[in-house]
Amino acid sequence: MKILTKGANASLTASGAVRVTLQWPPQGASLDPVCFAVGADGRVPSDAWFLFYNQPRGPDDAIQLTHPSADQAEFLIRLERLPETVQKCVFAATLDSGSFQNFTGATLTATPTTGDALRFTLTEAADEQALIFAELYRHRSAWKVRAIGQGFKGGLRPLAEHFGLRVADEPSAPSPATPMPAPERATPPDPSPPPPSPPPPPPPPDPSPRRSGGFRGFLGKLFKTFAVSVGLLVIGVAAAWYFFPSLLEAPEDLLKDPRAILQRLPVEYQPPICTLADDEVFERYHALGENYVRILQRVDTSNRLLAKLRQDLMRDIQCPPSFVDQTRQEIEQLEKLPVQGWMEEATRLNICAGLMIKKIETELNGESRPIIIQRLVREADRSRNLESDLTNISRDLAYLNNKTNRLIEGYRENLDACPP
Repeated sequence: MKILTKGANASLTASGAVRVTLQWPPQGASLDPVCFAVGADGRVPSDAWFLFYNQPRGPDDAIQLTHPSADQAEFLIRLERLPETVQKCVFAATLDSGSFQNFTGATLTATPTTGDALRFTLTEAADEQALIFAELYRHRSAWKVRAIGQGFKGGLRPLAEHFGLRVADEPSAPSPATPMPAPERATPPDPSPPPPSPPPPPPPPDPSPRRSGGFRGFLGKLFKTFAVSVGLLVIGVAAAWYFFPSLLEAPEDLLKDPRAILQRLPVEYQPPICTLADDEVFERYHALGENYVRILQRVDTSNRLLAKLRQDLMRDIQCPPSFVDQTRQEIEQLEKLPVQGWMEEATRLNICAGLMIKKIETELNGESRPIIIQRLVREADRSRNLESDLTNISRDLAYLNNKTNRLIEGYRENLDACPP
């Protein structure tokens, strides 16, 4: 068995079935394991690819969820039954109460039909109610596992929205006069609901209707219409100036000949370009992956430190100098974290990967030699996997960028809470 650390990945298998086991230490609360089978865009193709306690089977039984014991869950993934639209399976868990700080030591083990198993152990967690343990993803013609350990505050809702699902609002609590029923996990709907009560009769017409306001009311409506029109005109001019500043150069010419505006509109599409060679794209992709892991670990460390400093602040509201210095140093280091720069690098490389795919597909369409076709097919698969990984990294970096900004705000709130 191979052990994965947070952010690491390893090859698992090329075919067959994979059993993913999630086990956690016995606690008062219990984890709710979930699985998101997502496409290249990082979103589930449909709600059917969201596996949880109330929907334990995916389409064609490609994924099945079982609970062998109170502190264990298993996902059985039949790789051959997964459609091409599913690029990876993300394994996570949520909590109804508490946080994952109480579940350090939880393990995720991926065991293929043939080959060695991979295991990831959760060694650290913050005050969060949802956590992604790992993901099983396509890589060329095989499947790999990446250990993630990324948490979400707020439980299932932000986690599901991260993968393109919308969670319905919970029903409001009943009034105090109505007794609260015992909580149930999921009950099937009543097959024969009672018929709806008839709608109340319409109110009787007002015997003395009021006048609409006459001429004064007409002037009021006219003024509102004029104000809205002026507002829309201002917004339109501002948008034109922002996106096409050349339109508003020498406006007197437009008044003389309104057709001149067509000559100032950009009529030529600017296709994306890539100035890097293919080998250089892959080299920079590996550098991007290494820095992505460093940023992920740095943000995770800062998140744990913020929670610790919050606890220190609650114990000693006087804010000793060491507390203030450490908080300011953390703000300074987070502000220097180059998340935005690597986001831009991921976008550039993603454009290059897309152009590589188009170039290879063009060569494939005009090629008839079998040996060359085999080579081009391998290169196309490699480029598609590259594009998929870059899409995932771009999405994760966007999340880390928002997380970094929230951490900076949290540290500044700590400083604001200190006495002057």
